[in-house]
This record gives sequence, structure tokens and C-alpha cells, in this order.
Amino acid sequence: MKILVINIKYLGDLIVSTPALRSLRKTYPSAEIVLLIRKGFETFFENNPNINRTILFDPGMKGNSGLMNFLKGIKFINNIRKEKFDTAIVLHPGDRTAFWAWFSGAKARIAPRNQSFSFLFNNKVDVEENTIDYIHYYNKIISAYNVVIDSDRTEIFLSEADAGWTDLFFDENNIDRKDFVIGIHPGASEPSKIWKKENFILLIDRLVQKAGLKLIIMEGPKEKEICASIRTSFKLNSKISFTDAGINRTAALIKKCNLFITHDTGTRHLAVAAGTPALILMPDDNEKYWDFYTDGHKHFTLIGRRNLSEGHPFLDGITVEDVYRKIGSILNQW
Repeated sequence: MKILVINIKYLGDLIVSTPALRSLRKTYPSAEIVLLIRKGFETFFENNPNINRTILFDPGMKGNSGLMNFLKGIKFINNIRKEKFDTAIVLHPGDRTAFWAWFSGAKARIAPRNQSFSFLFNNKVDVEENTIDYIHYYNKIISAYNVVIDSDRTEIFLSEADAGWTDLFFDENNIDRKDFVIGIHPGASEPSKIWKKENFILLIDRLVQKAGLKLIIMEGPKEKEICASIRTSFKLNSKISFTDAGINRTAALIKKCNLFITHDTGTRHLAVAAGTPALILMPDDNEKYWDFYTDGHKHFTLIGRRNLSEGHPFLDGITVEDVYRKIGSILNQW
């Protein structure tokens, strides 16, 4: 049996779907499970035993404008059809993903009911985005294929090479195994979910004054400006390290931290999957559908609000003192 699972959303959604994928594997242990995802996130699934392999969607094909992109799109669909999948499960609505499922030739085609091309599916799931939290949203779609969800536990599988790299990183940055390490990822996909860089600088200034505490600032593709400001503010401070490692190495570093601080973004889910205590700064309008972890996951939130009135959106309503006190409470340090 060959099962195609389609999810071309971003890192957080991919991590949140791992309980569903694990349960799918348990139900169909001998199946070949192929995951169609957005190019750039394939490394996250490199060591996942619940996935046999991935097919990568290049967002550059989106819209199929121009002859070359059109031909690439046709070739992509033909390659999917050649796979001869028995089942196609689409984890979110979308015109493009609906056509992929249809053209795959799979006899069983499963997806949320409420979408433009729902007639292309023969197993339509009565669930909609932003009506329940996302972990149960994905679980419900997979469950429609006679799958029993074993738990809501998310997971990431790291290689020995990733773990070895973190040891080297600690040594190169003079981080002792006895140090208390706090990781900070100061970015997110949307500006209105991001705390002001001035707040991060003030918070870091207070944290570096604590004895035995080291900070690792983790930079993604969208955080270059804010991380450059932090670097400038703390030149030659030996208690602060910076890295722009990829997904798996970032996850391996997070796993070695005593606490991880970020926004409502993909690295937040990496921390939960890695089992590291995490403090998340989140806008209130995301709380209902994305704040599904509990203290049992060692996951803590401070809720703010999106400020859209100043021309430069940012996450407002959370003070430096709020964050500093919450850190002390979580760690029982101050």
C-alpha cells in the first residue's frame, strides 16, 4: 500500500501533524508513507521512521505564470501520478492540493469537506480550520482513514551528528555543561507576532547580569535585522552566542537549553517536541487555535496583542518585566 500525505504549510504545522503521522504508521505499519511538503522543510523529516520519503513542492511554481513554470507544474503532477498511490490524504484545503490528490489516481482521497473542489474527494471530513485547535484538526483528518490517534505528543528525531554538533558549538562558545542556558529566537513569520527588538535588548541586558547564565540567540532567515541589533548592543559579551543553524541543528541546540523563549512560530513547536521548557509570547487572537500545549508539556505563554497602529506592526501588551518575572518563575531562579 502507498499512502500520500499532503501538507504544504510551514514548520509549525508540520510539527503539529506528527502525532497524526505516527498514528497513521502504527495503523498501517507496512505501508509506504510519502509526505508531500514545501521545499526547505525536508530535513525535519530526515530521521522520522513514520515517513518513508518526501516529495518536495517548489513554491516557485506557485501561480504557474509563464510557460516554464506551467511545464514544471505539469511534470510535477505527472510524477505524482506515476507513483500509483492507493490513498491521498490532504491535511488542509486548497485548490492546488485538491488537484494533486485527484490526479494522483488514488482510489481513496481524504480531505476537509469545506473547500472549492471538495467534489474531487470521496472521503470528506467535517472539520474546518480555526474551529478547533490545530493539533486536533490534523488528528481528525487522519482519523478518517480508520486511524486511532495514540496521543497528542509531537516529536522530532535528531541524528547523532546533530547532537555532536551541539557539543562542538558549546565548546567553541565557552558554554560549560554546568551553565544555565537560555535560547532565544526573536523572530516569527508575521511582524505583528514579534516583540520589539528594544524589548529583547533590555531583557537580554538583565539576563546577562545573572551569574552562571549563558544565552544563545538563534537566527532564522527573517531575523537578520533584529539579531544584528542585538549583536551591536552586546559586542564582545562572552555570555551571548549566536547561530543561524538549520532546522535540525537548531532543534538539537534547543534540546540542550534549560529554557527557550520565542513567539508563536515554528521554533516554539520544536521546543515542545524536543522536551525543553518554553516561554512563548503570543497574540491573543492566536490563543484559541494555537495555545493547545499545557504546563505538562513544559510550555508557558504570555499573551499580548497585535499593534497595527504605528505603521510597523509588532506584538504589544507584554512588558520586559512581565517576561523577566515569568522566566524566574519557570526556572525558580529569582
